[in-house]
Amino acid sequence: MEKLFIVDDHKMLLNGLKTYLEENSEWDVAKTFTSQAECLECLAQIQNPCELPKIIIVDVQLRGESGFDLVERITKNWPQIKCIIYSMYDTPGYILQARESGAKGYISKVASEEELLAALKNVLDGGEYIEKRMEKTLKNLDSVISSFSRQEKIIFEKILQGKTNKEIAGELFISSHSVENYVSFIYDKCYVKNRAELIQKFQNN
Repeated sequence: MEKLFIVDDHKMLLNGLKTYLEENSEWDVAKTFTSQAECLECLAQIQNPCELPKIIIVDVQLRGESGFDLVERITKNWPQIKCIIYSMYDTPGYILQARESGAKGYISKVASEEELLAALKNVLDGGEYIEKRMEKTLKNLDSVISSFSRQEKIIFEKILQGKTNKEIAGELFISSHSVENYVSFIYDKCYVKNRAELIQKFQNN
C-alpha cells in the first residue's frame, strides 16, 4: 500500500475522505492534519525517507493559512513528496496558483471519488492532473500568460480569484498604484477594458 497524508481543517470532510480512500483504494492514509504546522512538524520528525508519504492532499485554505504556502514548503524541503490541491474553489486563478506552488494536481471537492482516485494514480506515476472539466480553461490561460512577467502572472491569478486591487497590494506588499499599473498591462495583453471583461473572458472558457 502507498502512504498518503491529508491536510484539511474540515474534520468531517477529512474523516470522510480518509474512510473512503482506505475502503475503496490501495492507499494507506497514514496521517491527517488540520493545520500547516501539524503537517510540517510531523514531516520534520520523520528520519527514514521510506516513512515519508508518496502524496499529500492539501486543502487551499487552512484556518486562515494558505494551502499553497504549505505546498511550496513541502516541495522545497521534501521534493520526493508530491502534492495535490483539493479545493472547494474551481476558478482559473486557483488552478494557476496551485501549479506555481509546485502542486502536481488540482481537483475540486465537487469532483467524483473516481476522479480523485484517477488523480492520485496519475500523480503517483509521475504525471500531473487537472480536473477534466478545467483542462480547456487551463489551456486557454496558458496561451495568454506566456507573455506575462512573473509579477503580472501572480496578479492575474489573484484577479481571477476575485480579489480587489487593495487586497492584492496587501498580499504582495506593494502599493495600490503599482497594482493598478500591472493590472493595466494585463488588460492590454488580454485585449479587455476592465476587470469584469477579464473575468468573464476566462471564466466562460
